Amino acid sequence: MFFHLLLLTPLIMGPRSAVQARLARWGLSGRSGKLPKVRLTLAVGTTFQHRVWQACLAIPAGTVDTYGALAQRIRCRSAQAVGQALAANPLAQLIPCHRVAAADGPGGFAWGARRKAAWLKEEANGAAR
Repeated sequence: MFFHLLLLTPLIMGPRSAVQARLARWGLSGRSGKLPKVRLTLAVGTTFQHRVWQACLAIPAGTVDTYGALAQRIRCRSAQAVGQALAANPLAQLIPCHRVAAADGPGGFAWGARRKAAWLKEEANGAAR
């Protein structure tokens, strides 16, 4: 199997304090309350996973899209395959897979349904934009 590296440098090029504040709001600040310096972030995955993750990055904060709509956008015929690619996302705090839901409800989330709901609520209230 061939894996690709997805560079997320554009997501973290802003002021370090802004990145730290966003991650802290999401409960990812670590035990000491301080975040390490983020210089480069890599997401290892297949070509298909990277297509899904890139499409996910285009979903605006505070909005939700469906697995089916995301599948259509990347010209994939399987919403389930898109869901599996999102479940493999190693960087949920940077690749916003929580913004994708099932057509009939919230859908799954590898980090838990409560965290998904909390992140969506924070974004709807203007956080992490």
